[in-house]
Amino acid sequence: MKCCHCGQLTTNPMFCNRSCAASFNNKKVPKKRKQQKYCKHCDVPVFGRRTTCNNCNPSYVDWTKVTLGDVKQKASFQYSARVRQLARKLYLRSNKLQECLICGYDKHFEVCHKRAINDFTDDTFIAEVNDLDNLVALCPNHHWEYDHHHLTF
Repeated sequence: MKCCHCGQLTTNPMFCNRSCAASFNNKKVPKKRKQQKYCKHCDVPVFGRRTTCNNCNPSYVDWTKVTLGDVKQKASFQYSARVRQLARKLYLRSNKLQECLICGYDKHFEVCHKRAINDFTDDTFIAEVNDLDNLVALCPNHHWEYDHHHLTF
């Protein structure tokens, strides 16, 4: 018998190997192309695996409109952890250096607020607390030193 793809003699009734089978079948039935997806509520284009846009998504939070007091109400004993989590995410997305500002250590760094979260009033927006000018990357040792007033900026 001859291979359906390359014509080589084979004992298999269709193909001489898996590579020929894949090449033949991929030409016959090509892979699906990605199609533009739209929000299921308002028909705005969406990307990736999403099915709704930011305006229609009830889980989306615009952090420029949320105050520190709003976060304190929802998580009274862990509000600063949420603010720090958002700060880390914002810092990683920025193009700032991801290494300690003091020593240049780049294996692990922590995002530190120059002005402490507790220094802000409850009516301050989270976007202001986590402004990139208020964030700096420090290694754990220098972060401890900064928190205990051994370093200044």
